[in-house]
Amino acid sequence: MTGTPEEFRRALSQAFGDAVSEDASGLLLVEGKVQLHFALQREKTRQIGALQLASLRLEISVREGDEVAAAALLARVDRATQRGGG
Repeated sequence: MTGTPEEFRRALSQAFGDAVSEDASGLLLVEGKVQLHFALQREKTRQIGALQLASLRLEISVREGDEVAAAALLARVDRATQRGGG
């Protein structure tokens, strides 16, 4: 995805508030009985002409919760962290 770890962290915190915590291994989102962990790794910046795009690798793991609930929460994360274009 394009963006920085800081941008992703900010978007996740704005959408989910206190349900987001951070430690040395990444971000943890806990909502109800579901826990999603996000390991963030900054990738090489991509350049297209004069435009420079930050690149971010996310490794997402389900630490707790059933598959259906985790998928629903992940879909909400996806919507909350999308950035508009135009």
